[in-house]
Amino acid sequence: MKINNRPQGFTLIELLVVIAIIALLAAMLLPALAKAKQQAQGVKCVSNLKQLATAWVMYCADNRGSLPVNGDEGYQPISSVNGPTIPVTAPQWCPGRVDDSSFGVAPAAQQTNANWPKAGQIYPYVGSAGVYRCPADVSSAERGGKVYPRGGPGGARVRSMSMNAWLNAAPSAVNETAMPTTQYRLYKKDSSLSPPGAANLWLFVDENPFSVNDGFFLDIPTDTGWVDCPASYHNGACGINFCDGHAQIRKWTDPTVLTWTYQNNITARGSNKTADFEWFVKERTTASLK
Repeated sequence: MKINNRPQGFTLIELLVVIAIIALLAAMLLPALAKAKQQAQGVKCVSNLKQLATAWVMYCADNRGSLPVNGDEGYQPISSVNGPTIPVTAPQWCPGRVDDSSFGVAPAAQQTNANWPKAGQIYPYVGSAGVYRCPADVSSAERGGKVYPRGGPGGARVRSMSMNAWLNAAPSAVNETAMPTTQYRLYKKDSSLSPPGAANLWLFVDENPFSVNDGFFLDIPTDTGWVDCPASYHNGACGINFCDGHAQIRKWTDPTVLTWTYQNNITARGSNKTADFEWFVKERTTASLK
């Protein structure tokens, strides 16, 4: 009897079949893994927003119902190498700018310096600078201030969330941005949130990486389009919470929101007639005084 002593192994055909099966399984699993990652980021984003809302409420309770101050880009503390000067001038909910120094702005590494959110009025109730950044935000900044909104070298920007500008805007911010406070409500106390009511008045939102600069998110119902723009990096959605503490991931359909990129000297973009502008700006940002 003839015995074959050659070691047994895969034939080329068998190897190709195994590779094809592995590739097929990978193709089936990758979309599920990507969806699971998006869901996990959404859960974390909502958790961060709820923590900020809780801190906001606690601040109000400790300050006789007064809301934290909301300052625009012109209402900022004096900067230093390590952060804002202490004691902080121009106190507000979260000082610091995280926009690009390439456009004439030269904050002293504020984009990646956690000392700036730590100097904010609500930080003692938050306790972690990481809460101010959405996990789906991939923007980064190099030393010196160059920002990469779609991801790139450098460190993560410290903040991607901004506050509704109609919630206790600093007087200088009101004047600088020409907010029509004789036409729309500027809320200063937690007892004055109606209309539209705490459950219908948005508080914090993920802001578009190209739009975010200060923590002052301004849109005006009578504008012809968006001034500041919500983010859409949650697969066309963003995190948003409300003054009663509840939070959600909001899906957008407005093409301006979904495609917004930086353009200098643009004060309003897109249209004020879309369903998203109606839902967000006209119905949940402020209320008419009439």
